[in-house]
Amino acid sequence: MVLLCSFVRLPQESPKIMPLRLAVATEDFGSSLREAIAEAAKCPVSGIRLNARTEVRAEEFTDTGLRQLAHYIGEHQMSVAGLIFPSRSAVYDSENLDRRVAAIRTSMSLLRRLKTSELIVRCGRIPDPDDNTASAPADTPSNENVDSLRNPFSFAPPTPVPPANQPPANSEIKKFELLCEIVSDLVRHANHVGCRLQLQVASYDSGRINRLLDHIKTGPVQIVFDPATIIMTGGRMSSLFRDHYQQVGYVRARDAIRDIDGAGVEVAVGEGLADWPELIALLSEAHYDGWMCVERTGGDSRADDVRSGLAHICNLIMQGRH
Repeated sequence: MVLLCSFVRLPQESPKIMPLRLAVATEDFGSSLREAIAEAAKCPVSGIRLNARTEVRAEEFTDTGLRQLAHYIGEHQMSVAGLIFPSRSAVYDSENLDRRVAAIRTSMSLLRRLKTSELIVRCGRIPDPDDNTASAPADTPSNENVDSLRNPFSFAPPTPVPPANQPPANSEIKKFELLCEIVSDLVRHANHVGCRLQLQVASYDSGRINRLLDHIKTGPVQIVFDPATIIMTGGRMSSLFRDHYQQVGYVRARDAIRDIDGAGVEVAVGEGLADWPELIALLSEAHYDGWMCVERTGGDSRADDVRSGLAHICNLIMQGRH
């Protein structure tokens, strides 16, 4: 197993060796799972992250198959750096909700047999827990898009008024309550199967993140720290990490830039706006012992971008620039 170490000067202490557990995602290599594992083994990493929807589906792998997979990964001097369940919708989206939650619970059953514990789940945007106004369904016409030329007296249907002192069923408050209920249920199940649930949020609103985690009483739950998401949503990486370092359980090492219109675009690690020397120093300062998975979720040369991103991070570690 390859372990990369960096020299870190902690406050009022002498330089210390702080291990950094690097991993890559097999799906970034654009090949079969077996070939991707072999390619990942050529990289300076000690772990690989698997996809629970496209690569390691619970209904397709027997116990024997999972043991063989874990053995094959071990033969390449690596371990499984968690699974990701990349659902197409937020975890609380009402469409296919029961099926989505059931699939997440099933994915948790794979972790122990693969000798890992982290499962990344797409939380999505955290609803505003203080907003009780109703939101119209996605297919409801508004006053702006009715065909006023054909019928100048057309108006969008009025929003139903809920009973007094009761938020509408489709309000932000209700969505937030549903999210809390779902996460609480998932964490309760995670406790029984040796899973550490990692929530992947769509934006890093510190107030909403804290409100959500404070509502979860059934067990521990952590968040995924993703510099690319932070950059693309206009956040400040260093301040957000300092605010949430105790809640971070996984790092997706992705990079991004923002254009003049304020939109964000993912790029290879080291080619964007993320301050990697600062982040590596913050991880060391916080004694972070989780995985940092170097990824590239888009582009025409994902595997090459991952390799160059790894080289960038390794160079920073070797040079001691953090």
